[in-house]
Amino acid sequence: MKDYDIKIKKAAEVTLYATDNDTIVVPSKVKFDTDRDQADIDIEGVEKALVGIPPMTSNVEVFIENAVMYLKGISFERLEIDAEGKIKIVADRIDGNIDINMLKGEAELIVPEGFVFTTRCEGKNNEIRCEIPTDPSAKNTIELNGKNSVLTIRN
Repeated sequence: MKDYDIKIKKAAEVTLYATDNDTIVVPSKVKFDTDRDQADIDIEGVEKALVGIPPMTSNVEVFIENAVMYLKGISFERLEIDAEGKIKIVADRIDGNIDINMLKGEAELIVPEGFVFTTRCEGKNNEIRCEIPTDPSAKNTIELNGKNSVLTIRN
């Protein structure tokens, strides 16, 4: 699989981590569909969602709402986080572009020491508050899209 579309509803805590043997790990209460190189994963009714995917992937799209999300050991071309409400993302050993899409939301992204990135703010009335230095020539881009939202980035 190269692409993952993961919808997680009503979970307060989400962990997306890299498996060590090219497997996919999901909670038992899940709707799981595959088609060619894509997996659609719908999770609802769990307070803590633990999802494992292969460590290197093309595209991952995740929907979360009012949750804390942990990213551990994953490399991706693009991680798109569609979020509602207030979210916190704690990243550890990641590599790739991150797009955060929100309407009237607040997001906090905690990146690991040494993570080199640049930022891009798109949409209407959005703001990125970056508390650490960025590198305009970095291959990793953190982008905020949507409307009336704020993204704070720190270590």
